Parts: sequence; structure tokens; C-alpha cells
Amino acid sequence: MAGWLAVGTLGTAPPASAMAGIREPAPEDQEVADPEPGSELHVSLITIGAGPVVYEMFGHNAIRIQDPARGLDVAYNWGMFDVTQEGFFWRFLLGDWQYWMAGLSSEGMIAHYVATDRGVVEQALDLTPAQRLMLLDMAGFNARPENAYYRYQYFLDNCSTRVRDLLDTIVAGSLREQFAEAPGETYRFHTRRLTAGNPLIYVSLDFFMGGRGDRPGTAWEEMFIPMMLRDFLRETDLVASEALLDESSRPRPLVAPPAHFIRFTLVGILLAGLLAGSAALASSSRSGKDGRTTSRAGRHTLRRVAEPAFVLAAGIWSLAAGLSGLVMIVSHFTSHEFMHWNENFLQANPLSLVLAGALVPAVFAGRWRRFAVRAAVLAAGVSVLGLVVQVVPGIDQVNGYYLIVAVPAHLAVAWGVRAVVRDGGEPAGAK
Repeated sequence: MAGWLAVGTLGTAPPASAMAGIREPAPEDQEVADPEPGSELHVSLITIGAGPVVYEMFGHNAIRIQDPARGLDVAYNWGMFDVTQEGFFWRFLLGDWQYWMAGLSSEGMIAHYVATDRGVVEQALDLTPAQRLMLLDMAGFNARPENAYYRYQYFLDNCSTRVRDLLDTIVAGSLREQFAEAPGETYRFHTRRLTAGNPLIYVSLDFFMGGRGDRPGTAWEEMFIPMMLRDFLRETDLVASEALLDESSRPRPLVAPPAHFIRFTLVGILLAGLLAGSAALASSSRSGKDGRTTSRAGRHTLRRVAEPAFVLAAGIWSLAAGLSGLVMIVSHFTSHEFMHWNENFLQANPLSLVLAGALVPAVFAGRWRRFAVRAAVLAAGVSVLGLVVQVVPGIDQVNGYYLIVAVPAHLAVAWGVRAVVRDGGEPAGAK
């Protein structure tokens, strides 16, 4: 029949004698065209939701490729790592994580994430047979031992960006073309919203993130988050269908980070009040100006309580700030580039570490009195400088929460050290 249609389109008709000798071919005589290579493959994107552990909070994804005729069902996963790997801890500190890619059983992987209540979404991808075959070849090549390993970078090169880049290659760059100029949120924005449920992780990641985390991003860059890649693909013609394989009972990630101004303000007030209050009690009991403590024995008892309280509070604060400053310095010698040039260094630096070491001798033994006072005043001055420079153009790191806490605390420590050791810092009980 196809031959007759082809002749007809040329505007001619076969002669009657020719028609008499032609019969319709029997079904067994017809040749069945071979299927186009790749048409037997089914390709989909598997997206796993956020989990409670820090490396699960940003979600996960993988490329699933199926060939029912051959019994093939493989999930290509770029998020493989092993904490027992030799040197993993030091590589972690240096920002030189070695992740790798592997092909896993799709059913096994999905079952694991269903069992851990992560939530699983599958998006069937509308690719041509040639594109499906190309994707299978590239994924298989990447899964070879000599090609599988890569240096993981949490924002720039991770399990999701690897999937994004592979899909973009398959569609000849059209994915990047569509989203590379589309405005998006910053890395800090997403880090804050996805870690909001864990205060310790939230503060740790946010405090040590430098100004690079606040640069305006694009939708293309936002795809470092698997759930964002999933959502942006919905805006393209790449998704043929979508299925919810498992719905998590966990709260959904926030659309935007919550405001914590009041909480940080309260922490700043309480911390500064503790530091200044204990120093005031120690100072008043030492000088005998506390009207409520008239006896010498009473003043001595109050002093014995207030001085250690101030030294303990100021010491813990100064130690934490000083060690944080050392971490920021060391980070410049690592590949943790998003920690570099952090304005919070003005709030947490080795000056506080020096003060932490000088507090006990200055208050209780009368040594290094001037040294401790100068270190405290200098640390407070640098902290205030960090607040003042916020008005300078180009210094726009989003660190207001930490200024609210650190500046009052440093000022309270500086005032407290001067108040407690101003009379010479003689040993307790000296006349």
C-alpha cells in the first residue's frame, strides 16, 4: 500500500495490465521494519525528598533507564560516598571529597528511600530514541571505574548538577539556554530554608558561609538542589509524565527561609546581660559599693560566685569566637571556597582566643591585666567595625543575625574585663 501511495503522489496511475498482475501481499510476506535503536529504552528522573541528616537535607536524584525486553532497570546515581574510605576525614576538612557514580538497582534504591520516608517522584522524560541511547552510552561510560570519581563541591558539582549537565548535553544545551539567564535565589537563601528545622546545622552552615553565598543566582544554578531541578523540568517539554511513587510524612521544605530576627535579638540580649551582669556583681562586691552586701564576708562570698561566673561566660564566648576565627583562616587554604572572605571574621577572630587564654590569670592571679584589657577592647573594636562597614558599598554579606549577637557580647566582655580587673587584678583574698 505504501508503494501505491508513493506513485499517486507523483500524479500518475499504473496501467491496467500492471494492476491485473499485482496482488495484496500476504502478512507473512511483509517485512517488519527494525525498531529504531533506543526506542526500547525508557528514561526517567528519580527525585528523592529531604531527610533529617545534614547530607540529606538538600534531597537527592538519579537517572533511571529501563529496557523491559532485556530486564534492564538501572538507576545511575552520582551521590555515592564512603566515610570509611581511607583519608575521607582529611579530604572532608580540605574540601576534597571524592564522590563517585554507580549504576544501582532502581527497585532497590527506590525501596530504600521509601523505607526511610524520604518521598520519591519519578518523571518520565520525553526523549527521542537517539537521545535515550546517547544517555545510556554516556551514563555507562561515566560508571566505569576510571571515570566514576569526581571532586564533590556542594553547590557547584554534586549529584544534581551532574544529572542536570548530562540532560543538558542530551538536549544539545537547550536546558541551560532556557534557565541560565532566569533570575534565581542565592545559595544562602536555599541553605537557610532547607536547614531551618535544625538550628545547629542552620547556624553552622550560615555563619561560616562567606559573601559568595549572597551573590545573585540563576535558575540554572538553583538546580544544585534536586527538588529544584525536578520543578524546573516541569516548565519544559522534557517531561512526558510524572508519578508520585511515595509521599513522605515529613514536613515539606520551606518555600523561603523564616525570619529569625527576634530570636537572635533575644539571644544577643541574654548573652550580653549575662556577661555584663556577672561582671557588675564581681566589680561591685570587690569595691564594696553594693548596697545589698554590707559585710566584708558577704562581699567576699558574692565575689567568689560572680567572678568565676563572668570568667566562665566570657571564656566560653571568647574561646568559641576565637576558634571560629581560626577555622575561617584555615579555610582559605582549602577548597571550601564558599567559606572564603567571610565578614563574620570581624566578629570571630583569634583576638578572642588570646583573650580567653588571658582571662583566668588576669582575674585571679593579677597577671597580664593590661594585656587582657587591651585584647578585650581590641576585639570589641573590631566587632563594632564589622557593624560600621555594613554601610560601605560592596560589603553586603547577609550576616545581620550574627551582628545582633556578637557586637553586644564583645562590648559586654570588654566592659566586664575592665571592670573586674581595673584595680590591679590582685589575687582573691588579697588586702
